[in-house]
Amino acid sequence: LAKAKEKGRQTKCASNLRQIGIASSMYATDNNDYFHHVGGSIPNHGQWTARPGSTTLLPPDNPLAYWGIGYFNYIGGTREIYRCPSAKVVDEWREDGLRYPHEFWLNSTFGINRYVVTSFQSTSTRPRKTSDFKSPQTTIFCQDSAEQRMEGDEDSLGLFPGVREILTQWRFSLAGLYPGIQMEWEWFRHGKRCDTLWIPGNVSSIRFISYIKGVDYRWYTGDEPLEHPKF
Repeated sequence: LAKAKEKGRQTKCASNLRQIGIASSMYATDNNDYFHHVGGSIPNHGQWTARPGSTTLLPPDNPLAYWGIGYFNYIGGTREIYRCPSAKVVDEWREDGLRYPHEFWLNSTFGINRYVVTSFQSTSTRPRKTSDFKSPQTTIFCQDSAEQRMEGDEDSLGLFPGVREILTQWRFSLAGLYPGIQMEWEWFRHGKRCDTLWIPGNVSSIRFISYIKGVDYRWYTGDEPLEHPKF
């Protein structure tokens, strides 16, 4: 029974991600092939409102705004689309002194890949267009994550150059802020699998193998990968 319930939750999660994929594609079509950005980067916070109890949606360019607000009008005004039903605790920005209830953050459970807007190697501040990706079909848009915006080497599944293990920020640096909670498993909510939305709009799950066996970092940077994902 537990497995059947989890399967249902994973199905709902994947459905939510597909709707986000449709919304992001529509947004890019309406905005000269750019995904939502503020000054050339993706918003990096997790709030929909300024505080618990508020019903006023933050503007998409507010420093506290979750990136999903930028696509709000394309998903029918339903913030629950960004909630994975298997999510338990995500980034609550405790390092900033915030102590809001878990529930306040649980519509911000998908982490976006920063490199869908910011170039990995270029110093250009110009945001990337959808046509800039060398391999869009193997580029992650967003996925199950404790992070609301994944920076890359310390907070994603990618084994980036010079990095020997994945998710070190959440396994070590920030772990003390969440005692008793293994935040790294928020990337693998579904039977040790990570539901993932790719730029073209398809959804697949990435299986956990080990912390020293991450995925090809090019799945985040948009370059042609040496190891292709299994769709």
